Amino acid sequence: MAAVILSFVLAGGLGLMLGSVVPVPSLRMPQFGSPFHDDPFAVADPAGGTWLDRSEPTRVDIDAVGVHAPLTALGLDYEGNFEVPRMWRPHEAGWFEAGPTPGEFGPTVLIGHVDTERSGPAVFFPLREVDKGDRIEVTREDGIVVAFKVTAIESYAKRRLPYEEVFGIEPEPALRLITCGGAFDRETGDYTENLVVFASYTGHRDATEKDRERLLNGRDHFND
Repeated sequence: MAAVILSFVLAGGLGLMLGSVVPVPSLRMPQFGSPFHDDPFAVADPAGGTWLDRSEPTRVDIDAVGVHAPLTALGLDYEGNFEVPRMWRPHEAGWFEAGPTPGEFGPTVLIGHVDTERSGPAVFFPLREVDKGDRIEVTREDGIVVAFKVTAIESYAKRRLPYEEVFGIEPEPALRLITCGGAFDRETGDYTENLVVFASYTGHRDATEKDRERLLNGRDHFND
């Protein structure tokens, strides 16, 4: 799976504009070494850790800022553009399905809009209020809840996103949440920055009845 991430990083970048797809810019990608020296398609953990098998994430919860969002799979379209969640579903975040799922080694990447023209604030608007140490839980299709702790919150100019740090190989499970940040540029119709929340793996458990009864924020949660 890390090899897939490497392929994505070397192929293009992430813009997160206010639209359904984002054109991949033609940029020089940063160079970094792969631990898969002899077999670039190997998916074994180079650090030798034992992690969870693959299972799609279904929801993300950040109790500290009131994020309770369903997740949808995102990929690249036939032109190589990076998909982002649909504008008419402001309550929904997405996960990059070519990358690791929560609990596998490497970074799981979640993407969500900060706002939309229809809803105003959207699913990842509250990320600006996240603090170091906040707990993030991602529930998987197999009923396992994977927990992460926020370690850093950074803002980067759209064309200066550090791809190695965000998408690169990690020796253990990790989480990245990405949304728009900075000022809104009316000429381009886009924000000037990306806000990235970095979180480290702290453990996993089976979902409880209380977990299964937690309500998700629906579309009405974001309507004016």
